[in-house]
Amino acid sequence: MDHNERIMHWTDQHLSELSQLDDETGVEIMKACGKACCELSELYDGALRLSREHLPDEDIDRVYEKFKQEYYSEGKMTKTGDIITLIFESCTCPLVKRGTSHAFLCNCTTGYTERLFEVLFNRKVTVDLEQSILKGDRICKQSIYIQEEQATDPPNQ
Repeated sequence: MDHNERIMHWTDQHLSELSQLDDETGVEIMKACGKACCELSELYDGALRLSREHLPDEDIDRVYEKFKQEYYSEGKMTKTGDIITLIFESCTCPLVKRGTSHAFLCNCTTGYTERLFEVLFNRKVTVDLEQSILKGDRICKQSIYIQEEQATDPPNQ
C-alpha cells in the first residue's frame, strides 16, 4: 500500500468511527471541518469579496447572480425564491478525488456549503444533501435554504 492509499484508508477509518457517534456529534464535527475547509478556498474569498462589495446595498438575488456568473461554471446552480439548488455530476471534494470513499464525508460538504452561502449573503442558511455520489446516486444535489436572520458567525479575513 503506497503513502496516498494509507492516508485515504486512515481517513475512511476516521469517517467510519465518526459516523458511529451518538446523536449529531459526528455530523457537527464534519460540518465544522467543512466550514474550516471553505474558509481556505478561493470560492470563499470570492463570496466574501462579493458580499462586501454589494451588500447591503443590493438584494441577495443580484449578489447570487454575480456569484453564479463568476464562480459556478462547473456545477448547475439555480435559485427559486429563498432556495438555491446545487447539482454536480462529479464530486468536487479533493479528498474524494484522492481516494476517500466513505459517504459520511458528505457532512463536511454541507458545512462547506453552509459557510459559503452564509458569508455570501450574510444570512443564516441550512443545507440539505438530497443526493450524493458517495451514497450511490448519479449526482450530488444540495438544497440551500436562505433564512431571514443575519449570520452570527463573522467571516474570517
